[in-house]
Amino acid sequence: MKQTVIVTLLVILLTAGMLAAIVWGSQGKKTSQVKNSQDTIETKTPDEAKNNGDPIFYYGNTCPHCADVEGWMKENKLEEKVKVIKKEVYDNRTNAFELSQVAQRCGISTNSIGVPFLYTPEGKCLIGTPDIIDYFSEKLKAASESSTLSK
Repeated sequence: MKQTVIVTLLVILLTAGMLAAIVWGSQGKKTSQVKNSQDTIETKTPDEAKNNGDPIFYYGNTCPHCADVEGWMKENKLEEKVKVIKKEVYDNRTNAFELSQVAQRCGISTNSIGVPFLYTPEGKCLIGTPDIIDYFSEKLKAASESSTLSK
């Protein structure tokens, strides 16, 4: 019995220590260490982006699904045809807070928020690679049709 209590306390202390180390380590990161794939920082709020018709792509710098979307964007030269605001949320607390606010507007519980996440100018929230790529595919198709009509 006494040995079980000691083992339980050790496990709790080790877990608390690891969590403290993670929190402490993440607070020490400077914003200058965070690289945006465009090497620019977007400061538009969701309302400004909505008024300008720009979708906001929230991503995590180590998120494999986000990398899939970004790879698709690059492969399809999306940003040459459609303006996209990119905001990293793992290392940028302001962007992470903004993401939670946007998700709440869409009625998404904070427990269900994940990346990749897209906030559209129409005020819709899309979570996950397939939905985001489908959305951008439609935008590319519309951009292509509009450029064909203007010729």
